[in-house]
Amino acid sequence: MSMKAARDTSSSSPAGGAGGSSGATVRLQNLSRSFGTVQALAGLNLDLAPGELVALLGPSGCGKTTALRIVAGFETADSGRVEVNGQDVSPVPAAKRDMGMVFQSYSLFPNMSALDNVGFGLRMRKLGAAERRSRASELLDMVGLGAQAGQYPHQLSGGQQQRVALARALAIEPRVLLLDEPLSALDAKVRLQLREQIRALQQRLGTTTLFVTHDQEEALSMADRVGVMKDGQLEQIATPHELYAHPATAFVAEFVGTMNRIPSEMLSLLGHAPAAAGDGGPDPSGGVDALVRPEALRIMASPNGNGIVTNRTFLGQLTRISVRLSGDVVVQVDQQSTEANAITPGASVEVSLLEAPVLVAERG
Repeated sequence: MSMKAARDTSSSSPAGGAGGSSGATVRLQNLSRSFGTVQALAGLNLDLAPGELVALLGPSGCGKTTALRIVAGFETADSGRVEVNGQDVSPVPAAKRDMGMVFQSYSLFPNMSALDNVGFGLRMRKLGAAERRSRASELLDMVGLGAQAGQYPHQLSGGQQQRVALARALAIEPRVLLLDEPLSALDAKVRLQLREQIRALQQRLGTTTLFVTHDQEEALSMADRVGVMKDGQLEQIATPHELYAHPATAFVAEFVGTMNRIPSEMLSLLGHAPAAAGDGGPDPSGGVDALVRPEALRIMASPNGNGIVTNRTFLGQLTRISVRLSGDVVVQVDQQSTEANAITPGASVEVSLLEAPVLVAERG
């Protein structure tokens, strides 16, 4: 696939989203926001279908958190609007937007039990004590913390505190759930458990959810669609599979997953036939790079091979092997670990291309 000049920022959403009809439609229209000379958002457009979970993914400073805070009502856009179920909520205060928010830092009240933390929003809505306790207990059970209802935040682990924060956000039955890097402060095992629990709960309740993260694995494993942001705009928004297999730009290709940049004139060395004129493939005369995933390369031990192994990293089922080709081009190759035992640093190997490049990019 050749480089696309236009960015794919389509706002079309899969029907049904995450499987519920209780969620709201959310539309971000041409949102712009600057802080002094720094433009955080530059005309952001995004639609969320009822019950859909959309993740905004990108490097620090790309504008994803600013977009979330504008939706929540904690920031005001310089221009543009936020619509929920067709209504412009831009002038509506954050407390009246009927949205639940979960932060990275948990933000629990230290002097309240888990049960009272979950019921806090219900108390602000003047719900009776008995109904408040009943609903808070139900939410704690839903996140697996019914037995910890009477414990205070300092008596809970980080993962438990974040589940209390999630239950508190959901207790008010929000139209929209907003998640601001809620797992980044937790260790890897707890992150994995919580992202599965959050996704299962979100699908069960059908709550429209906007999730901000810098962790691509989180975004790809949890979201119905992922929007990759750069410089305050969407580079591409698509399903996780589409984003990985068919990135619209070189930035998306290299930000999502691991990517090799191989000069097009070297592709024949990897057994890739030169492209015919006009077929959209890499120009073998040079000037562009082919972007190739590690799993699209094959490696075999060969005394007269085209590369030398420089490093290997065991990843469990796969082993990632670094190979130096001619011209000091180093590529990463993913090999089944059971087949990679004999391929050690210093070995001569033959690297070949199994598939066409994911994308062709101008050489930077």
